[in-house]
Amino acid sequence: MLPGLIVVAALFALLLLGRIGGARRVEIRQRWPAILFAVAALLALSRGAIWPALALGAFSALAWILWPDVAARRAQASQSSAATDPGDAEARSILGVGANATESEIRGAYRAKMTRAHPDLGGGHAEAARLTAARDRLLRKKR
Repeated sequence: MLPGLIVVAALFALLLLGRIGGARRVEIRQRWPAILFAVAALLALSRGAIWPALALGAFSALAWILWPDVAARRAQASQSSAATDPGDAEARSILGVGANATESEIRGAYRAKMTRAHPDLGGGHAEAARLTAARDRLLRKKR
C-alpha cells in the first residue's frame, strides 16, 4: 500500500511541476524545506501517526512562511561579505563596474577595456593580464 502511495505521489508531483510556469516553479523551488516537511507529514499520516503528522504539518506551514526571509538574509549576508572583500573592490575598480554588476555587465566592461589594453592593439601585457584577472575574480564570485 505504502509503496504504491509513494509512486502515485511522486507521479503527481512530477506532473504538477511540469505544468507550473517558470515563476511559480522558482517560488516552489525556493521553499523546499516546507515541501520536505509536508512530504514527511504525509508519510507520517499514512503510517497512522497523527500527532507527528500534525507537528510536521505545522513545521511545513512555518517553513513556507519563514524560509524565503531566511534565504534572503543568507544571500544578503554573503553579498555584503563579498562586497567588503578588498580584492573584489580592486577588481571592480579595474573594470569600472559597480558592486551589484551582473555577469553581462562585467563581461561588457571587460571587452570595452580590453579593446584598448590588448597587446595586439597597442596595449601592454601587464594591463591585459590585470583586466583578465579582475574579470575572472568577479565572475567566479557570481557563480
